[in-house]
Amino acid sequence: MWELHKLGIDVEDIGEAVDHVKVDRLLRVATREPSSPLYAAMNGWDFPVSREWIAQADMLDAFLQANSGRRKPKPYPRPWKDNNTNRLGKTTLTPDEARAVLQKNRG
Repeated sequence: MWELHKLGIDVEDIGEAVDHVKVDRLLRVATREPSSPLYAAMNGWDFPVSREWIAQADMLDAFLQANSGRRKPKPYPRPWKDNNTNRLGKTTLTPDEARAVLQKNRG
């Protein structure tokens, strides 16, 4: 566990030199922090990034879009998969028809 290693905690120390409750809390934080390798692995990212990195990439994309004239610039690569390209299933229904079916089958 990289997060424990960064804090100087060995796995063998858990329960003796380091309280297991503290380790639990540290790992809970790591699962919510995008700069953590644990968070990146849990979410299928290629690499971890900080929240500042995400904001900076979004700002760069917005700047390039605003200053590129007529052509649409390619967005800066993100570590996560593009949600618009991964689709589950296939349908010939229009969005309104699909919503109606989902509403009908809701429960």
